Amino acid sequence: MGKSMFYKLIILAISLFSSCFLVSCQAGSRNENYDGYYIFGLDANETKVVFEKYRPVSEDAEELVVEFLDKMSNEPEDIYMKKAIPDDVEIDNYVLSEEGGLSLYFNSSYGNYTGVSEILRRAAIVKTLCQVPRVTDIQFYVSGQPLTTSNMDAIGLMRADDFIDNTGGETSYKQNTTLNMYFSDYKGTALVEVPVEITYDATIPLEQLAVEQLMKGPYSIEGVNKRSLLPTIPDGTRLNKVTVRENTCYVDFSSEFLNKRKSITADVAIYSVVNTLVELSTVNKVQFSIDGGQVLEYSTSINFGEPFERNLDLVLSNAPVSLDED
Repeated sequence: MGKSMFYKLIILAISLFSSCFLVSCQAGSRNENYDGYYIFGLDANETKVVFEKYRPVSEDAEELVVEFLDKMSNEPEDIYMKKAIPDDVEIDNYVLSEEGGLSLYFNSSYGNYTGVSEILRRAAIVKTLCQVPRVTDIQFYVSGQPLTTSNMDAIGLMRADDFIDNTGGETSYKQNTTLNMYFSDYKGTALVEVPVEITYDATIPLEQLAVEQLMKGPYSIEGVNKRSLLPTIPDGTRLNKVTVRENTCYVDFSSEFLNKRKSITADVAIYSVVNTLVELSTVNKVQFSIDGGQVLEYSTSINFGEPFERNLDLVLSNAPVSLDED
């Protein structure tokens, strides 16, 4: 019997019998006396991973994989819980090796999910399937290619303990990445690219992390030559909101952002933000606003009302950023 036919028969059996084994949804903390399984999903606002208890029909490892995938593709009992696998996402195939490695092959629609939404769905899927006795680690493929980070690095093997349980049933996922930041050179007339390695909670958008790091300035980064770099964001500036729609990043600063630092040019101030954000795979352009409103001019010299694209003409090549000695 082919695997696709096996899959369909198992799904049919599950749909007929699984409702008899479902235990009431528990979206809070887990019951220490409960020794059964959980189906993980997302809360209604897609801000954390929640779960419901579940008594499976199957006992065989491969049948459990299929059963759990089916449960994560169907609507949960709790109306405040979202399923981990959306309607447009299909699993074309799966392979469970003798060593316990589980490879999941998603169709191209999985690639439509990015940022927090993708991270939380991935966390829910991995945490659910790692309960299967034979499964030791899981790898995702999309259209036959390994799933990658925003920097195009392969995510590779994942385990349940990669996703850290927090109080109240929340789940965070720590990831390592490199952000390419752009600060001012010591003259204030050009930009210097500074690679910054960070470990972060992936439920926080990278766009927000990038802007917040710019606001901290270059002196907060260990190992850079503090004598060769200047901060670009004015003191007292607050980040009100950052969102991405159709590859345009919308950044809303407080009014302090308009108080340009005297030590740098207006172009350097603007493009330190723009170039940093456009380094991310989700962003092609940056649109600014101030306290929720549109400001048409920045520092009496720059049209501030239109989206900005990357400007590499301001970037110095081979600029010294490392600090060998104080």
